[in-house]
Amino acid sequence: MKPTPTNPLQRFWILLVLLIASCIAVNQGFPMRDLTRDPSQFYVKEKVQTFLDNVIIHSHRNIARRWYQPSYQRDRPVIEKDRPWEHTTYFTYSNYCVLRDPQDGLFKCWYEDLQLFPERQESGKSIPFFSRQLYAESSDGVRWRKTEFDFVQEDGRKTNIVLGSGAGGGHNVHSMNVVIDPYPPSPNQRFRALFTHRTPELPGHTKTVACAHSPDGIHWQLYDKAPMIGMSGPRLDDVSVLFYDHNSREFVQNTRHFLKGPGGGGAPRGGIHQFASDSRRRVWQSRSHDFIHWSEPVLVAAVDEEDGLDEQFYGMAQYKLGTIHLATVGVYRHVDNEMDVQLLISRDGLRWKQTAKRQPFLAPRGKGYRDTHMVALVSAPIEVDDELWFYVGGSACHHDWWLKGLGEGMDHPEANDPTLARFSLELATLRKDGYAGLYANSYRQGIVTTQSMMSQGTKLVINARCGSQGMIRVEVTDENNETIGSCSKENCDAFTGDSISHIVSWQEDPSIPVQS
Repeated sequence: MKPTPTNPLQRFWILLVLLIASCIAVNQGFPMRDLTRDPSQFYVKEKVQTFLDNVIIHSHRNIARRWYQPSYQRDRPVIEKDRPWEHTTYFTYSNYCVLRDPQDGLFKCWYEDLQLFPERQESGKSIPFFSRQLYAESSDGVRWRKTEFDFVQEDGRKTNIVLGSGAGGGHNVHSMNVVIDPYPPSPNQRFRALFTHRTPELPGHTKTVACAHSPDGIHWQLYDKAPMIGMSGPRLDDVSVLFYDHNSREFVQNTRHFLKGPGGGGAPRGGIHQFASDSRRRVWQSRSHDFIHWSEPVLVAAVDEEDGLDEQFYGMAQYKLGTIHLATVGVYRHVDNEMDVQLLISRDGLRWKQTAKRQPFLAPRGKGYRDTHMVALVSAPIEVDDELWFYVGGSACHHDWWLKGLGEGMDHPEANDPTLARFSLELATLRKDGYAGLYANSYRQGIVTTQSMMSQGTKLVINARCGSQGMIRVEVTDENNETIGSCSKENCDAFTGDSISHIVSWQEDPSIPVQS
């Protein structure tokens, strides 16, 4: 719903009636400020509101909620390994990022190129790889170009390497994520990046956090100061995914703490944890106003006793829909060494809950596909026309058998031949804001009544789709349950089509009278 603002503040209820034949409706508007159901919190603007949880639902009859998943759109990747200097294009958490630049409209992708060292891999005594960041861009989001620059060359060739270079020098840039600063302190800081700098030459997996800035996402410069993460300084584990909070004008990173193991007395002998909540892979959140000084990380999301014993939250990409926070979290299943993606929801960006009864939002398609074993959603979806575009990291290999199996003595084809590891970037789409919808079948009328809401709006917009004989009618009432003006369900012009932005009308009048 998207009310048109006027000066007075009015209070009303919405009665949404879904009639005859498989109707799906997504209420598009009327967000509240936080999770509480206190009526004073139900102040709404022109923002999008969906029925992804029960907060705005007062009552319902003959209604079900259905969840939907993105659909793949192409029979081949949008980006994959196809250049002589590329080794393993590492499209997984959080080793790629896709954004659309609001200034030039270009789709921009940063992705990691990982180079393995078999001798280190076999010994298991040091980090077995070196990483750097590559860049690609696209005008339409489908056809991507890897522009070759002359500031990083290999074997006399220009490359699309934009940060980090070869194993013999430069920065080992691992797990880099990028955010666009809408209010940069200077033009050369419009793009910000946070990454893990690993030192392969030293034992003990030495790593620190570093950050860089760029005017265009191509020419990067490291900050003079290392980022300070709460009390730990530049220490942090990898897998940081960035998000910009426009309300507080803060950078947000969802990450892993460098003390990521279980609390209390730690794991028992043998490293076996008793509860799923002791998982080493959980999500902490840290915030910053300047990208250098970050708050103490706070644990915000983790599996619990209802999840599998070996399941872990690997990484989490956060974004907003209206004032609701959504997140795509990678759910790693250690025993099978595979990963799918679940959708989380939050009213404040800190307290998260799983949706769709913990069923995957996106899952690997299995044998014969490029996402045989793993999928990742590291970036927020990009709105294109009436769709949301998700850029999916797909993996035809397992999570780390190809990377660590040799050092563990594992007898598996990927461990014996790490070149079998294949990662690519895929495109999947979803109806705009169509994560879930309220559904009524062909035999019984479905009715939904919302909580009381307050707004300065005078029009109502819905995102809905009806079956061949279905229809939707809307009624608007005041706090005494009296119909406002002529906005009754009997007067409502029935909606029977498929639209992401249908303006509801009553006897061809879309206006909701202003209440004094």
